[in-house]
Amino acid sequence: MTEIEQSQGSNVVLRIVSGFGGVVILLISALVTFGASLAAPIGVFVALRRARRRERPLTRMVSWLSAVFASIIMLVLGLLVLAAFLPATAWQEMKKGATEAQVAQDTVRSPAWMTKVFPRTAQSDSVANKLANSSGALVVGMVLGVVFMCVVFGAIGGSMGWVATVLLRYAIWGVRT
Repeated sequence: MTEIEQSQGSNVVLRIVSGFGGVVILLISALVTFGASLAAPIGVFVALRRARRRERPLTRMVSWLSAVFASIIMLVLGLLVLAAFLPATAWQEMKKGATEAQVAQDTVRSPAWMTKVFPRTAQSDSVANKLANSSGALVVGMVLGVVFMCVVFGAIGGSMGWVATVLLRYAIWGVRT
């Protein structure tokens, strides 16, 4: 066999293994990230189209960021759809659980020596108690928690989806990124 035939044979094997690995990574990541990684190939495709339209190359960083942002957007949209179709009884149970948790909070007071040395510490306890019992703080905390969760799972899902996309792109079109 000539050198060219050997490289073409190994190229075919590499592309088959790459395609298999890409599919496995995409399916496993879809389970881990609640399906958010499935949006990563769409994000990379959109970035590739935009780069071609501007006659610029698609860099790895841009393709990875587009995969991550697509996964974050998918998670946010999924949570909004879930919230829209959630029955009213579920919202009432969540509110009830939140108010029970607020009432049952374990409030630890500052030691007496600390309030004597630092009198503002006693005042901050009252402010913290007022803040802990306000429904607005609960809503803001919940929204921040959901946003943080979307960013974390979107970054994980986007990264895993990006790796799968790179492997599948090589397997199908032979394009190395």
